Amino acid sequence: MKENRRALIVALESEYNDGTTTPEAASDAVLAREITTTPLAGNNIDRNFVRPYYGNAKQAPGEKHIQVVVEVEANTSGELGTPPPWGKMLRACGWSEVIEVGERVIYSPVSDDEDSCVFFAHMDGNLHKGRGAHGTPEFTFNGNATPVIRFTLYGLISPVTAVELPNVTLSQWRDALTVNSTNSENLSLLGVSAPFSQFSLNMSTQVEHMSEVVGGADVEITGRGPSGSIQIEDPGVGVKDYFAVHQNAETGPLKLTHGKTPAEMITFYMPSIGIESPTYSAVKRKQMLTINYMPQPVEGNDEVKIVVGTPLVESP
Repeated sequence: MKENRRALIVALESEYNDGTTTPEAASDAVLAREITTTPLAGNNIDRNFVRPYYGNAKQAPGEKHIQVVVEVEANTSGELGTPPPWGKMLRACGWSEVIEVGERVIYSPVSDDEDSCVFFAHMDGNLHKGRGAHGTPEFTFNGNATPVIRFTLYGLISPVTAVELPNVTLSQWRDALTVNSTNSENLSLLGVSAPFSQFSLNMSTQVEHMSEVVGGADVEITGRGPSGSIQIEDPGVGVKDYFAVHQNAETGPLKLTHGKTPAEMITFYMPSIGIESPTYSAVKRKQMLTINYMPQPVEGNDEVKIVVGTPLVESP
């Protein structure tokens, strides 16, 4: 059995833990940069006894779940209004999907009725199945690098079975464009266009295995606390005083667009972010500012919006 022979197939469930959804190797396979599986995540229960001698007591296994970390390129389908291949996993992380035919696909976070998925993690000859799965995404768009999304998925376990690796179809996973001056626009931060070298967004979705609830031990999304980090060229306080922005607890928008043509574009919209105190950094002797930020909802479920396709027309 080989460590580099792995496959992951993911499909959305019609209902939570429906037990009938089976991913299709021909359409639901994931082209991953990494697949890391924790087959029996969870805790053990200590059986503490008072005895007249030292030594360990037995442990009992608690209810377990399966965890899979998968990193993929942040690409598009290449067709306006067609969801990207990673869209299903994003929906299982607590996002809605709105398709505008021939224009764009819009993803927004939700706070109830989240979609769930089932995944088949093939570790060479061992098949690990995760049912009723939810997760959390982390986005990284750094300069002179491939943009990636790192999903952590948590699912209810099934017995591990011996299954041959499937013959998967991966042609739906187009190559992502490198983040650089040709393919990406300047980052817009609180009204200022800023050349950037790093951008990350971690949605920090809170996913809980309700193992203490007998008969209802589902994997549920119970909250989120997104945050991120950016590194931009220092514009100088004469252009924008980000130090004063932090001290005055000011908020404002953040926007990042990556892609040369509408069919290749991925745009992040955050209408209101707060920033932590900027710190100085450098890229090849160019003075930079590293700034941690926190997106905040304005009317609810709108702290982040991801548009794949033609960017939205923003209000003046």
